[in-house]
Amino acid sequence: MAAKMTIEKAKKRIQQLKKEIDKIRYAYHVLDKQIVSDAVKDSLQYELQELEQKFPDLITPDSPSQRVGGEPLDKFQKVRHEVPMLSLNDVFSFQEMQSWLERLQRIKVAGFEKEMKDGFYAELKMDGLAVSLEYENGIFVRGSTRGDGITGEDVTHNLKTIEAIPLKLKIENLLSSKARVLRRQSLKISPKIEVRGEVFMSKKALDEVNRQQAKKDLPKFANPRNAAAGSIRQLNPKITASRYLDCFIYEIVTNLGQKTHHQVHQIVRQLGFKINPEDRHCRDFNEVEKFHQSWIGGRKKLPYNTDGVVVVVNNLGLLQKLGVVGKAPRGIIAYKFPAAQAQTIIEDIKVQVGRTGTLTPVAYLRPVSVSGVTISRATLHNEDEISKKDVRIGDTVIVQRAGDVIPEVVSSLKDMRTGEEKIFHFPKKCPLCGSQVVRLKGQAAYKCLDPQCFVRKFKNMLHFVSKAAFDMPGLGPKILNKFIQGGLVKDAADLFTLTQGDIAPLERFAEKSAQNIVDSIKAAKTVPLHKFLFALGILQVGEKAAQELALSLNRRLAKEKKAPKIENYLKMIQNMSVQELQQLPDFGPKISQSIYDYFQNSDNVKLLKKLGNADVAIEAGAKETAGVKLQGRIFVFTGTLADITREEAKEMVIQKGGEVSESVSKKTFYVVAGLEPGSKYEEAKKLGVKILSEKEFLKIILQK
Repeated sequence: MAAKMTIEKAKKRIQQLKKEIDKIRYAYHVLDKQIVSDAVKDSLQYELQELEQKFPDLITPDSPSQRVGGEPLDKFQKVRHEVPMLSLNDVFSFQEMQSWLERLQRIKVAGFEKEMKDGFYAELKMDGLAVSLEYENGIFVRGSTRGDGITGEDVTHNLKTIEAIPLKLKIENLLSSKARVLRRQSLKISPKIEVRGEVFMSKKALDEVNRQQAKKDLPKFANPRNAAAGSIRQLNPKITASRYLDCFIYEIVTNLGQKTHHQVHQIVRQLGFKINPEDRHCRDFNEVEKFHQSWIGGRKKLPYNTDGVVVVVNNLGLLQKLGVVGKAPRGIIAYKFPAAQAQTIIEDIKVQVGRTGTLTPVAYLRPVSVSGVTISRATLHNEDEISKKDVRIGDTVIVQRAGDVIPEVVSSLKDMRTGEEKIFHFPKKCPLCGSQVVRLKGQAAYKCLDPQCFVRKFKNMLHFVSKAAFDMPGLGPKILNKFIQGGLVKDAADLFTLTQGDIAPLERFAEKSAQNIVDSIKAAKTVPLHKFLFALGILQVGEKAAQELALSLNRRLAKEKKAPKIENYLKMIQNMSVQELQQLPDFGPKISQSIYDYFQNSDNVKLLKKLGNADVAIEAGAKETAGVKLQGRIFVFTGTLADITREEAKEMVIQKGGEVSESVSKKTFYVVAGLEPGSKYEEAKKLGVKILSEKEFLKIILQK
């Protein structure tokens, strides 16, 4: 029979359990190591709670059992900060950062040059809630929010539920590592220690919390920051405990002998706090810029949100001498990442005529910087989108530019209307040729009915010479416009008949520049079939559909043992029915009918024959049919590639028998992510699609 547990034995056992549980917590939340299973940790905590129930006098504030508990509060008590919790000034460019440094230099504090040799400390700016944590004799006694910087709210009970926040400091760690952390400088162990940091919620945690909210028919949180702030300012600590919150510490208010901000991070880690492992000591301004640039695109891979880099003058003595201006320290700046969204005003709405005659409404904006780019126009898509979003001329709106997506109007801020805003109506006539405009049946699109509309002709030709089609470098919009206006070309086939003598007389054209254009056109005379088909601008036929159609035609050509000439391809496709076209992968009734109609149209047939007469040639189908290595694998590209262009990458995939798509789906095999990947990157993560770096992509594609 087991001996009866005495209070002395219980006290000893409780101390052992507390020490072991805290060791597990420290390893998991601070060192990012799981040294035992969750089940083991749970059993240790269960035993601790059982003993504390039997011996309630042995319960201490630093006990792990005190993380969750207590009745909901009626209200939060106010806390006055002995040292104000300051806010930060923001900058958005390297030039503004340089201006900040110049302002510091102009202050001319004593020892500036010498103390600046300690460099800067760069921290990822967390998108969460700033908090202050106070400890007495190593025990957590109070936690508060920033509030207005002078007065915050006491949220101790809620902060206790966050495992990353220690209930008891590891003073012994600091003492044993004194020489390494403080470089043999004097160490001051104060009975009262105050640190500051950021409570935040990870992206994964937000997804889980929102799933729970949906089950309870409660509104979802818009973003991790709102979720973190709402969870901390929650009167019931048990609800806070269910929100999977985390915390990084970045400042020590108490003087423990630290001389640099770098040492601050070392000390708080030794005390048992969690710091952001991505933060870095930067020796100079160039290292700060490299750090900032590396995270503009890289931040999307982080498990949490960050909207910039906090740059701190590393020498704390210099930081103090630089002082405070307003409510912000002079020696600390928030170097923000380019904003993905911004607010501006729609000054007008006009329509653009596309190469198929479709009218697209475009918002003309008061210029605003979004993702580091100043934009003055954004798409409104179509009439239904304008109606759905209730967007009007004069509205204050939110615009966004995500990755490689063109700017768009997200929503209007209706509460800011003055009554002078105007509802937009589509024109009844084409704004360029004056022909009738109609809304297509079953669609949201309005269309110009004149096939000879100048803009349609121009856009068709621009599409024809683009990289994904015939790829004619040097033939930009201005030059094509001059060719059409000057009567040199009526269609794409006329481009191949141009000579230097035709072009040179045009305004601003010298003989050499004219010859360069002729050479560019001549070099593009031979193209793979999929590029030729894409260049034709067939309605609903994008790059992927052109690839599928090319593969089918090349197989037929090889079977019939015919030469890869335009007339042979034309005969084959003219003999294909809509039903046959629908047998191709992902070809539905609409795209099949569109292809069929295009090749039955006499004007289009004349253009194809004209291209053949101009000696335009199609490469043999070997490239499309021989590549079987990637057969059936669909690639999607997002972001900017460093060593090759997107078009070159797509061509590599096609030559190896793979397919390229512009959108991510469950059928996507790989998403190749370059610098600053867009929304396709996030979609790939959601669907579990394998994401490749450019280096990994090239390794796969270049294997023999």
